Amino acid sequence: MKLFALMGPLIALLTSAAFAQTGTSQLEGVTLSTNGLTKDGQKLQYVGAGLRNKKVVMVNVRVYVGEFFVGDTAKFKKSDALKTVSDASPALIQLHFLRDVDAEKVQSSFKEALEANKIDLKKPEIQKFLDAVKTGGEAKSGKMLSIYGAKKGDGSEVITYEDSNSKATTVSGGAGFIQEIFAIWLGTPADGGVAKLKEDILK
Repeated sequence: MKLFALMGPLIALLTSAAFAQTGTSQLEGVTLSTNGLTKDGQKLQYVGAGLRNKKVVMVNVRVYVGEFFVGDTAKFKKSDALKTVSDASPALIQLHFLRDVDAEKVQSSFKEALEANKIDLKKPEIQKFLDAVKTGGEAKSGKMLSIYGAKKGDGSEVITYEDSNSKATTVSGGAGFIQEIFAIWLGTPADGGVAKLKEDILK
């Protein structure tokens, strides 16, 4: 009995150490990639995560957990996140949905955020991105959407939208395209839920 009493705290300590080494952390039941991850052969560094709430008939509804990553945290300034996101690219945000949201509502929420940042929805690349969101289908509970932005050697920028069925659509744009799309989360918040998500990601 004494042996078990001694081993209990030791096992707990070893388990705690193992989790610390792997950077395991959870938010709303979503396991976060706090040690970073690799996308298209590019190592991405974890910046932060937060919960996106949406007020529906006076009730805050949990929508998704957002995780944000950049390729170079040395070039990314949390105090000036939107202006430095392109310099720190590639950039990635993963949206882990906690409820089903139909494609039109996802698209509509992105439109509202883009409009809040005075981004022209008629620009061809913005239209193509929003079309990809709509045709990507429903965001399903327990599934993930991701938006990945990268610079090309010729100075152009691309955004890859991956839907909850892991189908990826890549849209090309000019300089500033990454900043325009990531303004949805890092720019002027469209509502209080986005404001809190941004605050948590950048804290």
